[in-house]
Amino acid sequence: MQRKRKLKLEGRAQDATHALSTGDKLLHGQYTIQCYLSSGGFGVTYLARDSLDRPIVIKECFPVLTCVRKGKRVMGRTPEDEATFQTIVRSLMHEARRIARLEHPNIVGVHQVFAENGTAYMALDFVNGLDLLDIIQHDPDRLTPEVVKSIVRKIIEAVVYMHDADMLHRDISPDNILITEDNEPVLI
Repeated sequence: MQRKRKLKLEGRAQDATHALSTGDKLLHGQYTIQCYLSSGGFGVTYLARDSLDRPIVIKECFPVLTCVRKGKRVMGRTPEDEATFQTIVRSLMHEARRIARLEHPNIVGVHQVFAENGTAYMALDFVNGLDLLDIIQHDPDRLTPEVVKSIVRKIIEAVVYMHDADMLHRDISPDNILITEDNEPVLI
């Protein structure tokens, strides 16, 4: 399983046309980019190492429809896009600070939020596992009725915890639920 994950990560790096490069450093060398993991409408996600050589995930604010990268710097495509982009950056930083206050075993932990290269970044727990969508598509036998019940119960508990903290997730989907090797779900 670990070997499959490694090969999968290596293949993804080729899809990263607008991503930072392997070896790029952030926050004065605190984080070093190891590889591109994925991207969505509002960001790019990287596997990185922190200054203590621990694996960490870095989420970069990069709303692909409104911004471009020039070197390492991220900026709006147009002056109008720049205003929208800056609003999104501020929103991500606010979101990261709120998520960082959450302490739940089934919600990804936020270590740090910072601004650099004209955008915002979040340093998140590295969860060693696959997302639920990958498991559904490639290893569905792993999802026994007992495992599914446990995953659903724990994700519901995490969502209730978030709601009690006056927060909404807005994108609960199989690709935003990581499953560890011990079948523990983590909502990202």
